[in-house]
This record gives sequence, C-alpha cells and structure tokens, in this order.
Amino acid sequence: MQFLTAKSLLYGRVIFLLTISFYLVKDPEFLSTIGFVVILGQAMELPFVRLDSNNPLLGLLAITFGSLALSDVVPLIANNLDYFESLVPIRLSIAFGIASYTYFFKDSIISNGLIFTFSFFEIWINFLIYNNLRDEKYYRVKKYIEENADAIRQAQDDQVIVVEND
Repeated sequence: MQFLTAKSLLYGRVIFLLTISFYLVKDPEFLSTIGFVVILGQAMELPFVRLDSNNPLLGLLAITFGSLALSDVVPLIANNLDYFESLVPIRLSIAFGIASYTYFFKDSIISNGLIFTFSFFEIWINFLIYNNLRDEKYYRVKKYIEENADAIRQAQDDQVIVVEND
C-alpha cells in the first residue's frame, strides 16, 4: 500500500485550492512572488506577473478556486471514488494542455510563470491521485474476488452455453 491514500491526496488538493483562493483575496502579490513561482517561471523563460490587489478579477478567480475545491468535498465525504476515477484523468489532460500551451506559446496572455506553476502542481497532484486510485482499485477488486471466490465460481458454473449443431 501507499504512504498516502488517494483520499488524503484529494483532501490535500482541496486545501491547496482553498489556500490559493484565500491568498487571492488577502494578499495576491504573495502568490506571484513566492520563490518557486519565480524560479519555475524563469526556468521556463516565461514572463513574470505581479498581481495587484486592486484588480477586481481576483475576486472572481478566488470564487472559482474556492468552487473547484468545494466541488471535490461532497464526493470525498460520500466516498465516491468512481467519480474521481473518471474525473482525475480529464483534469490531468487539461493541466498538461495548459502547461504545454504556456510553454510553447510564450507571447499569449496566459503564458506566465504563475499559470505554469499552477498547472505544474496540478499535473503533479493529479498524477499522484491517479496512480493511487488505480492501485487502490486493484486492491479492492482483489479483496472482492478473494472474499467471493466460491460465489463467482458457482455463477460461472451455472451459465448456460447454447451450442448449435449444423
């Protein structure tokens, strides 16, 4: 088994998104001047962006990140892992697309170190979640088969096979 379960990683992602939402409201300049944002942006040769606390779009962004975080809480509480097994690969693909776009089209409006860093962390977190979900699914199926081996064999024996003679 893993050190961290998929559920704990999903809660970590919720906390990550709520933290971004909080800093967008309280101190948006802090987000744009964190060391790893600056270093990762410079390493990818992306423009530096400084967030201004007077920008009204930051409130909309904070609500968006908060909504993304809270949309994961209900399925987590309901222990709906099937939801995440279908959603995480889509999130991972979108994050790969955003990271690729920001890197290859450097003159675009969304090509900056802040967006690349966010998509980089989304790739990392969602890749960990995806691997853990697949591993946990394997162990759940294995346990189910071990517990119900007799019933599975009985159901297989009870199948009727129609053979046609020509």
